Formats: sequence, structure tokens, C-alpha cells
Amino acid sequence: MKRDGQVKLYKIFSFTLLLMTASSHGMATNDKEAIIAALKEEGTLLRLKADYQGANRISERLKLEFPDEGIGYTMSLNTLVTRLSWDDQQTQYDDPILSDAKKTLSLCRAQIKAQPDNHQGYYHCGQAHFALTYLHALRGHYYRAGTNLSNTIENLERTLKLKPDLVDAKMHLGIAYYYADNLPPFVKALSKFLWFIPTGNSDRSLPYIKDVTEKGQFFKDVARFLYSDLLIDGDEGDRQEAKRILGELIAGYPENRRFQFRYISLLGELGEFAESMDSAREFIATERQYNRDQKDIALVRLWTTRGYLGLNDLEGAVNAFSRINPSSVDEDFPSWGRSWFVLTRAQIQDLQNKRSQALGDYQRVIEMFSDYASAKVMAAARAGLKAPFMLANSP
Repeated sequence: MKRDGQVKLYKIFSFTLLLMTASSHGMATNDKEAIIAALKEEGTLLRLKADYQGANRISERLKLEFPDEGIGYTMSLNTLVTRLSWDDQQTQYDDPILSDAKKTLSLCRAQIKAQPDNHQGYYHCGQAHFALTYLHALRGHYYRAGTNLSNTIENLERTLKLKPDLVDAKMHLGIAYYYADNLPPFVKALSKFLWFIPTGNSDRSLPYIKDVTEKGQFFKDVARFLYSDLLIDGDEGDRQEAKRILGELIAGYPENRRFQFRYISLLGELGEFAESMDSAREFIATERQYNRDQKDIALVRLWTTRGYLGLNDLEGAVNAFSRINPSSVDEDFPSWGRSWFVLTRAQIQDLQNKRSQALGDYQRVIEMFSDYASAKVMAAARAGLKAPFMLANSP
């Protein structure tokens, strides 16, 4: 459910009202650090619960109360990148990312100049460059993505050199190494000649992220989701481990649709179709309890449809698919969801002997390549163009 090749719940610190509302001016260093840590933990927890408005309130408070610190801006950037990664075709987050990154870099560079041996400036700069790397790579600005990726790695490596026990820094650094290791082929070819495209470090990427899942302070559960998502591309043992981690995450954060969708889709990929459909039904059954959005319900019905196809139940698939309003797909579904919807419609049409309509939809999926380059979807669409889809061949 994302481009291919691309916290255990903490208790929130309790502070008195006086301490929580204290001004940063004249504040003791320990008090200041404690307040920032408490707010950072609360904001990360809200993001894990998919309460992005709540997370934004924490970011804005940090910006207001600690205007000379980068923490409010990096928290905002982490939330913005999380939201953009749900549907990378959205552009509404582009300007806020650019703006917050610019402000972060202004603050952290000044901090580095004033305190070159303090890790905080490098840590904030590394996170800002990470957000810019992600945005520019999505928009095809490979020169800017490459330079920012190099700066991400340089700043975060410096962070860890100055403060080796800051395990959380390994999360962004591990992902940066992974990006560098899994560049698109044409970018990898360029990397032999262009200085701004860094080389990866496979010996550190996954181990670094795994280290955060075990020892991280704020990002432990964030790292667990990232780690599980990367394991899905591994062998059977890796995928079973990803299943275990995702199961624990949805138990801890049932509000978070992303954890739920990834778990439901992974069960389908593992051929555990009945279990996938059970999880989908549970998601729908808790619609009111967790205030599920109707577009999320529609997405889950799409995975229910695919579960029926996996169980060779065409009638069940048709019934489930018919409950998705086609007119809302373009407006409500993320780009990856639209491609899966069109692919599923094509496969059902093949099973209903509507070959000409199926061919048209397979071709539409191929044309979506520039918007969502999923190897699984593209392979299934190309196979559908060559021969009619059959239940025994369900991907």
C-alpha cells in the first residue's frame, strides 16, 4: 500500500499547571528540557493515534513557547511527512513542509554556529533535510532530493557522534540509508557520476531502525511501523514478523487506520484471506467507536472484495465491491487505493466475461504508473492484458 523500494505506548509525564504554562524565558534548563520532552511525547502519541490536529496543536505550542528551538518545527515536519506518505499525490502539504523546513534550518544552523559541539542543532537539521528529501523525491526533483539526502546523513551521523545514546536519531538515519540503498535504477546509475547522490549502508539501515524499536525514547512505535513495512518486502519469516508487529500496533492504537489497512492487506498477501476479512469486518464494526471515516470504510470494503477473490468466491466479491461508490473513488481514495480499485474492477469484469471492459481498466492501471508505481499492481495489470484473470491466479 505504498511505493515499492521505498510509541509502545508511553505514559505522558504529569506536570502541574504552573510548570506546563511557564514561560521559556528565565526557565531552568532542566525544567525546559522536561517540558519539551513531555510535549514531544504527547505529540508523538497523538500522531500514533492518528490525531493529527492534536499533534499540530502540540507543534504550535512548542513553536510559541520555545521560538529559538527547532523542536516545534521538526514535530510539525514529522506530522506533515506522515500525512503526505498516506497519499503522495496530495500537494496541500508541500508548502507547509518547505516553510517549516526553512525555519528549522535557520534555527538549527544558528544553533550549530553558536554551539558546534551540541548535538541538538545537527539533530534538527537532519530531520529538516529528511523531510525535504522525501518531498523532492516524490516531486521528481532528484538533484534537490540527493543533496538533502546527503545532508540528512551527514547531520544525523554527526548527531550520533556527539551523542551516541540518542537512539531516536537512528530512525531517520536508518530510513535515509535505506532510501540511498534503494534508489530507482536510473538514479543509481547517475550516482556513479554525481556527487550529490549518496551511497546507502545496508549494514546499518534496518539494524538502526530495529534498534529504535527496542531502545527508542519517543519513536519506538513509529519505528516499529516503519520496520514492519520494510520487512513485508522480505522472506516469509520477515513477513510473519511484520504481521506480529502490526497486530500489536493495531491493538495499541485501534484509532490508526494506517496500521489497520497495512495489517489487513498483509494478511491477504500472506494468503490468510479469512483472517484478512475478519479484520476488515472488525474495522467496520468499530466505525462509531472510533469515528471511522466513510472513505476508510470504502477502502476496507475493497480489501474485503480481494479477500473474497482469494477465497474463489466471485459472488461475495461482486457484492462487496458493489458497496463501494465508484464516483467517490477519484475524490476520496489515495492514489494507491485508486489503482487497486481499478485493478479489482478489471479482474471482476474478466470473471464476468466482460473482456473488453477489463482490458480498458487494465490499461488505465498501466497509465497510472506515473502516479503510483506499485510493482504488485502493475504486474497484475500487465498479466491481465495478456490473459483473462482467473481466480486461481489471484495476486
